[in-house]
Amino acid sequence: MKIECTIDNKHVLLTVNSNKPLNLILMDEFESPLMDARCRDGNCGNCVVLLNDEAVLSCLVPAFRLKGARILTFEGYKKSRFWHDLERAYEDTGSHPCPHCYASKTLIFESLLQMVVKSEAGTPHDEEPDGETIVREIGLNRCPCLDAHEMLDIFKAAAAYRRRRRVRRY
Repeated sequence: MKIECTIDNKHVLLTVNSNKPLNLILMDEFESPLMDARCRDGNCGNCVVLLNDEAVLSCLVPAFRLKGARILTFEGYKKSRFWHDLERAYEDTGSHPCPHCYASKTLIFESLLQMVVKSEAGTPHDEEPDGETIVREIGLNRCPCLDAHEMLDIFKAAAAYRRRRRVRRY
């Protein structure tokens, strides 16, 4: 199956089996060092990528869902200007995800921050995530290195940085 999509802001044409999971595509085609092919059933949550700005477990996303999609891996995210908002939030709060889940939790936080941007832009049906939503979404990654209070503090600090960034753009 031939699939056109965008991975880390690069337009690509993939020729893959339609059921091949995204994490294996990223490992095989792009030699992504952070993808983990061990679980394949979403148990660990360490294979998170952003698919059209939404955090997903890449081991559960079949290739046929990638048609026309925008995929952002942690490697691509680190090249964006938005990565610094979360880095500063981690430093400000003194809370960091452990090295094992750092990449996936950072991308999950970014997907939540995208909700803030959309809600402030007045996009219909989008609203800023509440505490319960934040904790539930971060729960995509099952590592217990952060408690609920730390997650909320990190999110609030990052959202404040993101809001300041948006104000400066206008």
